[in-house]
Amino acid sequence: MGSCFGKRQDTQGGAAELTDIGAASKTEDGTDKPSGHGKKLGVVGGEVYLPYPHKPGEAVDFGVRLDDIDGKFVLSETVENSLARNAGIYDGDVLVDINGTNIEGYQVQYLLDLLREKVKPKLLLTVKRQLDEDNHEFVWTYFEVVVENENQPEVRILYLTQTAEDVMPWINPGPLETGYSWLGVPSPAYNIYLRGNPALYLSIDDGKVEFSSTYNNRTSLFYFYIYVGPGPPDDGLVVAYSLQEFEQPVTASTTPAAEVVQSGADPTLDAMDFPDSLLGNDVPLDPRFWYLKMNVSGTGENSLQSIEQTGWYLAKSTSSNDATLSTQPQYFVMARANSNSSSSDNDC
Repeated sequence: MGSCFGKRQDTQGGAAELTDIGAASKTEDGTDKPSGHGKKLGVVGGEVYLPYPHKPGEAVDFGVRLDDIDGKFVLSETVENSLARNAGIYDGDVLVDINGTNIEGYQVQYLLDLLREKVKPKLLLTVKRQLDEDNHEFVWTYFEVVVENENQPEVRILYLTQTAEDVMPWINPGPLETGYSWLGVPSPAYNIYLRGNPALYLSIDDGKVEFSSTYNNRTSLFYFYIYVGPGPPDDGLVVAYSLQEFEQPVTASTTPAAEVVQSGADPTLDAMDFPDSLLGNDVPLDPRFWYLKMNVSGTGENSLQSIEQTGWYLAKSTSSNDATLSTQPQYFVMARANSNSSSSDNDC
């Protein structure tokens, strides 16, 4: 994705053809304009556009700039009564997460392209807001871009909350939502492993879920898919994780799943595919869904509890390196893998 953002459309909330968004505008002496109509001197970024609902190839002006300033993704020049302001965004907010994924280390142009072309109409943004010299908060705004009146895009707030730490809270999807909805991109890759010498990496090889002392991208690099759905807030974040990368062909045996094969028997751990149907809204409960639960002891590790098979956790067998299900939680390190768009290698 190499195209750039340029001049903001005069009509706030209107659509712009993506191919019409050109280079930064210039003043008469050829320098970048210091306002929102071009690239600021000394920083890299641009104006934020989102996909126009139900109009592929068109974009809606979000009404705010996003700039990389000293490694922070600063939001500024928020237009009054814009979609951004109505979504709860203010000048000086620092964008830290998109759809529950920390964006540290990403390139700002990648993020601008992602927001313009890849996100869903329902979008979760997290900003760090400085309250005073010593205090800040994280604001989580989950909203939907809709078009109802006079063909003008509007923002409908679905959930808005604040936290003291950058840890995704439980997002209330509303009483009418009975299924699970994938939040959308980015879907970063993680290495999941047990500490030790050697470390043991969760892997799927030839259809078998296991832990391996030998790391292999083909068998051990898992992409995380985060969901919003029903359930008690204390259960944890709803995720699926798969060797299958977003927008890649569906392949068999890529995704750990907990299911009951024989009636009356204990559930077993299997490797299933990851179909496109899991990337929509109102997805029924699925054996591939897990609660990601942080270790309360503060080690930074997480357990994975099956949602469909209540009380069962992904674990290593006590007698081999096979992966299995256990009634006792086991805690894993989940480290972000490097990618072309990100240079981070942070624990989940």
